[in-house]
Amino acid sequence: MEKAVMAECKDIDDITALRAEQQIEDWQNTVGKSFESYRQVFSDVTKKHLYERLNKSIFFSMMYIDNLPVAMCALEELGELPQITVCSGNNGRHGCIVSVYTRPDYRGNGYQQRLIRLLLAFAREKGFSNITLTTNTPDAKHIYEKAGFKYISDKYFLSL
Repeated sequence: MEKAVMAECKDIDDITALRAEQQIEDWQNTVGKSFESYRQVFSDVTKKHLYERLNKSIFFSMMYIDNLPVAMCALEELGELPQITVCSGNNGRHGCIVSVYTRPDYRGNGYQQRLIRLLLAFAREKGFSNITLTTNTPDAKHIYEKAGFKYISDKYFLSL
């Protein structure tokens, strides 16, 4: 049985498990070596973050198949400077789609489309003005475009 839901505090362990899987897969694909030995560290850091922020500044949609968490997608609220809010006419609620992940055996079934639509409906209901995202997964671009996102430009990053 498939079930797409907005996560609650009781789902923190499920989110933590998926997020650790995602981090291990991403880092392995990027660096080319196993990060399995970091699973517990990734889990601990994620769980602490979620206890502080879940459903306050980060909101997850989750896909369950027969009560097994198989996919997730999150909306993280980002603050804007007050003058940007005044000049833009927006209410200052800006979000970024993050932590988009589906377990490998469940990919290609449209779960992310459903989770993103659920998150966008949530964002509209909560009065978000706009939503952004970045991706380093070329195969995922069609998912975001299908949801209505427009590609504007590449992002630059500086690690301090």
